[in-house]
Amino acid sequence: MGETLLETIQTLQNQAARLEREAAELRQALAHVVEVLISPSSVVARYVIEGETYEITQAEVEAVRTELAKPWTESALYELAAVKQVAKRLKERSPEMQNQYFFKTSEAIRAAALIDGRAIDADEEAVISD
Repeated sequence: MGETLLETIQTLQNQAARLEREAAELRQALAHVVEVLISPSSVVARYVIEGETYEITQAEVEAVRTELAKPWTESALYELAAVKQVAKRLKERSPEMQNQYFFKTSEAIRAAALIDGRAIDADEEAVISD
């Protein structure tokens, strides 16, 4: 009986220690959320795309984080927030400007793929490589 009681006490002590660690982690997460809410406009990243500067705030990063089904790296979250800003600015442009941007971006992607060897430049090469 003495060993069973001792084992029960040790099990309860281990559970208490685990709960204390979890509580500490929750307090830390809560402090982080409070910090973000206090200064949602703090700029955490800047990107220059096509000569335009995009400033990413912590609030935008947190908004992206809540939309995702699984955790991502901070740098990925920053880039997703930047993509959202680019898309928002594009919507404000005329359809002609949007088309120009689309074709210019498409050509840049294709040029990079040709350089990397991920794309084929001519139809003849595509047929031969099959």
